[in-house]
Amino acid sequence: MLEKGKISSGEFLILVIIFTIGGAILTLPSVLVSLAKQDGWIAYIIATLIGLCFVFLYTRLASLYPSMTYIEVNEKIFGKLIGKISALLFLLYIYYLSSALLSEIGNFFSTQVLGETPMEMIMILFILTSLFGARLGLEVICRTALIFFPWLVLLLFILFVFLIPDIKIENMQPIFEEGMKPIMNGAYHSLALPYVQLVFFLMLTPYVKEKAEMKKSFYLGTLLGGGVLLLVIIYSIVVLGAANTARLNYPSYKLGMKISIGDFFERVEVIVAFIWVFTEYFKLTICFYGLALGLAQLLGLKNYKILLFPLAFLILSLTIFSHPDLIHYQNFMATAWTPLSLTICFILPLFLLMVGKIRKK
Repeated sequence: MLEKGKISSGEFLILVIIFTIGGAILTLPSVLVSLAKQDGWIAYIIATLIGLCFVFLYTRLASLYPSMTYIEVNEKIFGKLIGKISALLFLLYIYYLSSALLSEIGNFFSTQVLGETPMEMIMILFILTSLFGARLGLEVICRTALIFFPWLVLLLFILFVFLIPDIKIENMQPIFEEGMKPIMNGAYHSLALPYVQLVFFLMLTPYVKEKAEMKKSFYLGTLLGGGVLLLVIIYSIVVLGAANTARLNYPSYKLGMKISIGDFFERVEVIVAFIWVFTEYFKLTICFYGLALGLAQLLGLKNYKILLFPLAFLILSLTIFSHPDLIHYQNFMATAWTPLSLTICFILPLFLLMVGKIRKK
């Protein structure tokens, strides 16, 4: 195995939570509410239930060959040629996902925090930081996440508690105003952010020590991460209103600006920024790590670390040249990202499981 490290089921749980939240906490409320309006929270509950079905698929696939990553399982079940093609499609998806995460980091900082700083410099700093994290290996990534996780919980608690005075329940009414069609449309587009992306953890399951506990951690992490996102969506609707939430690019960042306790504790949007940067960084780092590890397995290399610098350059290049502006990126996410994600992360793993079951019999 290229990766010698092992992680506990508890560390796996924290990674799943962070991965679920990362990349979605800032942008998902706007996307979902623009489709389902004040019923966006209902759409997300439906998406979460479907997401648990995806996790069931992924755990069943992981149990077929517990000691193999998703790349190795493809070759084992489909054979070398078809298996390598299928694995390559998955790696290309992770490659673009890493690029999209880096793009979101650059867009957020260049528009909201560091307006005078070139976006390219922000992205270079982040990809270099992720490179060092991926180079240190899976154990170091997990233990670092374990150190920062209590701060994430504390900041989420502060955000949700201090926003209670600004809640207006009437913003959630009327329920089912336009029927089920917009709700199901919103649920469909929510599947790609983040639930089908959880297939990535098939790259990490071989390194979890407690295999039986790993399945419980997978389900629990998905539920807890989804619960946090559900609360963010509900707060965005009841505090900002459906119309404002749909119009803003980063509604949850705006939530931080709404906090005001007396004359001394207000405009603490830095809380939301820290939560997002923390989860986004770790999601980018483990995607970067998984991409390098998977590509090394596909090419038959003995060390994945020699691929990190070339991959960092390729991710940065794709980020800069794939989308000319933020509007083009958002249009791609709204139209093409969900069907692409479902094809690579649901249909292919489902087919892989079916063929694997037949071959085992």
